Amino acid sequence: MATNPDLPTIISLFVSLLSITLMSVLFGRKTSATSLGNINYARGLVISLYVVSWAFTTLAAVLTSTNTGNIISCTISIFVCLLLYAASKIIIYLFLIEKVYVVSSVTTTRRDTKLYRLNLLLLTPYTVILMLMILSRVAVIDDEDHCFIGLKPLASVTLILYDIFISSWLTFLFIKPLMSANSVLQGPSKGKLRQVARRTLIGSIIALILSSANVFTLVYYRGYEDSILCLLSCTLDVTLNAVAVHWVTSRTRGTPPPEKPSRALIHQAPSPSISSSTINEKQSIPSDTHISVTVQSYQDEY
Repeated sequence: MATNPDLPTIISLFVSLLSITLMSVLFGRKTSATSLGNINYARGLVISLYVVSWAFTTLAAVLTSTNTGNIISCTISIFVCLLLYAASKIIIYLFLIEKVYVVSSVTTTRRDTKLYRLNLLLLTPYTVILMLMILSRVAVIDDEDHCFIGLKPLASVTLILYDIFISSWLTFLFIKPLMSANSVLQGPSKGKLRQVARRTLIGSIIALILSSANVFTLVYYRGYEDSILCLLSCTLDVTLNAVAVHWVTSRTRGTPPPEKPSRALIHQAPSPSISSSTINEKQSIPSDTHISVTVQSYQDEY
């Protein structure tokens, strides 16, 4: 027997439709005038986040309207929350790790940066946690045909502890160079680099707050949360995180796009009067100009 949707269902569908529209707009703005061959790792992470967030919000809208008394839709709801939501979190963590590399080790490659490799290593436990969440999933239909989904306490507590740890760690990595007088962010010519660090610091704090609030909700309901409320909270989580990432990667108003060095300047040969030892010495010391050009090129990647 068909029933009219209640207020929570209407609100959830409305939010999902807004999120779908917003993700489409952000995707269009980020990919406009960009060919597939020009999408590098940094821009690819941002675009991947938009795609995953769009997919999640679209499926959330469909499942919200079909999971009443439907165990198949109810079961799919928990898998969507686990897999696509987890994928969006991993992309965000990879994005923050990339930003940490930019504001702390712009003069070395990723492979040669110990902190970058350590941060990637810290992401590996997420695969174990994801398997634990899948094994501890909850998807039931009560006597009134309401769908309840969630995680058992062991999985939810493990997830929240890990999310708080990794988000706090990445946030600390942005605060440390901003507060240190000897970091690469200090100096009159490092304004763009400090701006990157400040914006990403705000983004990492937003990610920490949203993740904590969302998982605390699961803990509060002891693993049996109304699927409409769960899908709504996850939709808000992934959407706000995507908007925060878009803001972090957007240039400030009034800032012109970075100028690429001319081809003649790149291929200009060194003066014969300069010895090779002097050239090697200058190349071994990162200058302010080098760091500024590196940050400008990185901003242009997005």
